[in-house]
Amino acid sequence: MSAGCGKSADPVRQTLDEVVKAACERDAQTVIDHLTSDFQDENGESRPEAEATISRYLAAYESLNVALRDVSIDRAPNAAHVSFRADLAGHPRKIAGLEGLLPRTSSYRFELRLVPEADRWKIAWASWREEGGGE
Repeated sequence: MSAGCGKSADPVRQTLDEVVKAACERDAQTVIDHLTSDFQDENGESRPEAEATISRYLAAYESLNVALRDVSIDRAPNAAHVSFRADLAGHPRKIAGLEGLLPRTSSYRFELRLVPEADRWKIAWASWREEGGGE
């Protein structure tokens, strides 16, 4: 299953779709706005580090397309575990040699924990690993 253009009735899926749309638009602030205030990744990095990483990565591309596959959402009353494969395709900026350093295509396996915060579901924890297929 891949991300679509319409709004989802599922608030967890809606969060995923909004993050994908923002990433495709290279809108780092909107992606960041979908993280909880106490966000951490699997390595213990906190929200400020995630903000910097997201901003750098999205700024490094002239264009970026993100498609989600194999989305699985497991719910509990106050949390959801989400896993999916994200396939990325884009054109790195032609400055400072980025086009030679960044891949045009890549795939990642993500595991997320989302929780309700401020009237919507946000990402509280994330892990990811690169899967084969980058160029």
